[in-house]
Amino acid sequence: MTRCSICYTMVNQGEAVTTCPECQQEYHASCWTEIGGCASYGCNKAAVAEKPPPPVVVGAGWGDSKTCPHCGLEISASLLVCSCRARFPWADPMTREEYASWLGDQAAIARSRQLLIVLFLCSLIGVTAPLAGPIAGIYAWLRRARLASTGGTYLAMGYGSAAIGAVYILLIGLSALGH
Repeated sequence: MTRCSICYTMVNQGEAVTTCPECQQEYHASCWTEIGGCASYGCNKAAVAEKPPPPVVVGAGWGDSKTCPHCGLEISASLLVCSCRARFPWADPMTREEYASWLGDQAAIARSRQLLIVLFLCSLIGVTAPLAGPIAGIYAWLRRARLASTGGTYLAMGYGSAAIGAVYILLIGLSALGH
């Protein structure tokens, strides 16, 4: 008895078998037919992958154009930028309200990034670090859901600032005890 290397079960006596004419590997006849050839890597009779046809939903649904939620111009449905310079997070159409909400979220994220950069830089300066570090850490923690979409860089910057500030506070405390 041999093991079919397509389905990995034993090929039993009396079962329909197909033997690869190239490498002599035995398969269940149904397995051979299912994949369209041999399953041995490098065999000349190996099944050839066929590119599937495009799905029927391509181009269906909301059409080949959409309305820019910023200027109202009809643009191609797949565009992520309009000629009015409005940009979109995805190709699906957006209402004016959805677009305004998304723009507001992006502006809030940009402000949070800028503030965390300033606080991080302040935490690198010894005099401002004890104040800027904890503020940055608390701010990053409170805005963690918003900042999660930035890949974690700004969250790390806020938490790193908090750690730097804590080190400066510890050093100031130890130096005060030593005098």
